[in-house]
Amino acid sequence: MSEQDLPYISGYEMVRTLGQGGMATVYLAVQESFGRPVALKVMSPHLLVQRDFAERFHSEARMVASLSHPNIITVYDVGVCEQYHYMAMEYHTGGHLGERIERGEITAQRALEIARDLSMALAYAHENGIVHRDLKPDNVLFSKHGAPILTDFGIARDLHVDTQMTQIGSTVGTPKYMSPEQARGEKVDGRADLYSLGVMMYEMLTGRPPFVAQDTITLAIKHCQEPVPPLPMDVGRFQPLLDRLLAKEARYRFQSGHEVKEAIEVLLKPPAAAHAAAAPAAKLENLPTKPTSASVLMSPAASPSHSFYEIADEETGGFFTKKVIRTVRFSADDYEEFANYFQRMSDEVAEWHHKWGKKANTLHLAIEAHPWIHKRIIDKVRADFSAGHGYGDFMQQGTITLHLYDPIDTTGKRYLVRDKGKAPVSA
Repeated sequence: MSEQDLPYISGYEMVRTLGQGGMATVYLAVQESFGRPVALKVMSPHLLVQRDFAERFHSEARMVASLSHPNIITVYDVGVCEQYHYMAMEYHTGGHLGERIERGEITAQRALEIARDLSMALAYAHENGIVHRDLKPDNVLFSKHGAPILTDFGIARDLHVDTQMTQIGSTVGTPKYMSPEQARGEKVDGRADLYSLGVMMYEMLTGRPPFVAQDTITLAIKHCQEPVPPLPMDVGRFQPLLDRLLAKEARYRFQSGHEVKEAIEVLLKPPAAAHAAAAPAAKLENLPTKPTSASVLMSPAASPSHSFYEIADEETGGFFTKKVIRTVRFSADDYEEFANYFQRMSDEVAEWHHKWGKKANTLHLAIEAHPWIHKRIIDKVRADFSAGHGYGDFMQQGTITLHLYDPIDTTGKRYLVRDKGKAPVSA
């Protein structure tokens, strides 16, 4: 594209083209109000024919612009000029991770440091409700000081529906970094980004991705079915980390970027120190306590637990003062599974309540679920239900408590949902 062909964006002096893809072109420009160079991402005008494109683009772009983290690209401005929708971002001159991998510049130590920094960026983004969905080396830039910077956050998530692997491959072009659940077109959360980080980690350590194929369908099958290839002997001590990041099922991966960071920091220590850090954790492996970073790393098969659903009733008091307390424990990998178990529990509570009447005194709920759905679970157990609903009818007279936790933080939090039929003031 010649200088004469550069688009006109009010407030920016266009310099040259930096890169071009199917969705957008990125230009080097000068933001005239500040006199600073920026990377100006201009979306392809033909995307305007898509329904609600402009609204979705600006809504997501503003969300990303609200992020403030040293390892996430800073967005300066979002706007529209005539038919051009654009986003102005900080301009980095250190190239991208894909180039450094191709040149063989990434040592094992540096790979760990990059993955650690990116895990912290992902943790921050996920806590703010943003899932990247297009994590790949080309989307990791480097600042002039060498810090990895995650870019292109969130746009692919809203503009592409993950239903066809061929569609994803043709529009986004990164099937070799996709999680199994993405490849299957399922709903994803931040754990999908952690899988992609694992693919990048493997590539940084070996110079090649863990799975390759001639077409996207075969590649998707490999991501979903094939075991993680063994690392070369010189980096073999990182295999537990890769196995955990690249687990086929999201519940067996690290559950947050914070956990990944902790595990990597163990590996960043000299081997003797890392072994010493892991040793105490091994002794506590069977205790019902929150695992340390070392145990999370060194025992990837030990967590999270398999799905479970358990009921226990306890009778207290004498003949005239008898009370029956029910405890229901179950796990849920996603909200749909929680909803199914909740309905089952409600039906069984109706039978229990009918059998014991007012003697059915207290219901304790202990639910293991990923933190992403904790708020929805709390809202559900506190909701108002119509007459005839098993759980809802019990709420009108009984005491209900909720212990909500996840496979890593087994301490979790406890809530009083109803106190003898009344909602606590703090709820």
